[in-house]
Order: sequence, then structure tokens, then C-alpha cells
Amino acid sequence: MSASSPQPSFFRPVAPRDIPDDDHPALDMPPWMGPPWHVAPAIVALDREVGRSSDTVVSLVLARVYREGVALRLAVRVAETGRLARQRIWGYLDRAHGRGQLDERFDPTGLRWGVRFADGRTVTTQDDSPWARGDVTDTQVEGPVLEGLARPQGYADSWEREFWVWPTPPGATFEVGVEWTARGIPETVTELDAEALDAASARARPLWL
Repeated sequence: MSASSPQPSFFRPVAPRDIPDDDHPALDMPPWMGPPWHVAPAIVALDREVGRSSDTVVSLVLARVYREGVALRLAVRVAETGRLARQRIWGYLDRAHGRGQLDERFDPTGLRWGVRFADGRTVTTQDDSPWARGDVTDTQVEGPVLEGLARPQGYADSWEREFWVWPTPPGATFEVGVEWTARGIPETVTELDAEALDAASARARPLWL
């Protein structure tokens, strides 16, 4: 039996080219700014509703936990079936996501939320970001800090975005407060397990040693 002919490659040949070296040292980023580079976080499933009305649900989906802080994934789901109606809601959240003083288009009846530590310290999306103070350094930021991460994601009836909370909430529990008057959600406070996040932070590890 004769051997079958080899199949042609999916890919056309590419001529080799010189690529200049672009090896930069790792960015020395203060921990309040966001997750550390080159670290694999521990993942903690939260799956907790933190605000609800007849047509809107706000929930915390999961936490990516580092030793320095935690990235909380906030999700909004709405009952609207019209594409344009959903796009208007997502457009508002993309602009403001509850951050008030940094966005002149913030609706005073819009989404606002925040975190309260067991020691009483509180940060909400109505507080100024440390970035608003201009040239900040790690020593000028006491925390807690709540910062948006990356770009929001909207699909069908849901909108999601991650937020950096620094430092990792201390103590046994912490609280998340949500209010969205325009969507019928009154101020709602939910207690969450801070010890689970603290335990998970020990599992965060460098990707390369």
C-alpha cells in the first residue's frame, strides 16, 4: 500500500524577520493600584446577591485573591428584553459604574456600592480614587481603596466588571453595601466571609521564581 499524501499546512510560510529586544523590567506598582504582576491568584466562588429589585439583580460572582488585596467581580443582570434598553443601561455602567465624583455624568439615583471592613473603615464608589490626587505614591495612600479593573463586559442580560479592593479585608467578616434608586434597589448591606479570603490569599503564588 502506498503512503497517503501529506495534507497541506493550514498556514503559509512566513519569512523570518529580526525583532528588536523589548525586555523591560517588571513595573514596580504600589499594591493599592491593582493585582501584582506575574502572580496566580486563588479563586474563591462567591455567588452572592448583594442587591435586588423586580427587574435588577446585583451580585458578586467571584473573588481573585492575592496576598495584597482582592479583585471582586461585580455582575448586574436586568429583566429588559429590548436590546436598546439594555445598551442604555450598559452604557451608563461603562461610564460611571457607581463612581460618582470622577464622572460628571453620574446619575444621583444611579448604582453606588462599597465595602466596609470589620474595623469600621469604609470605601465606596462615591469616594475619590487616589488617582484624583495627582502624583500619588504608596506612602500617601492609607486605604481602603476601591478601583475598577480592565474593561467591563456586557452580554445579553448581564454586565460584569472586576474591582480591586485593597487591602484584603481584615477580620472575620466584611460588608458590601449596594444602592440603585433608579432601578428600585434600596440600600442593602450583605455580610461576607473575610476569613475565607484571608485563607485563600496564602494560595496565591508567583508564576515564575
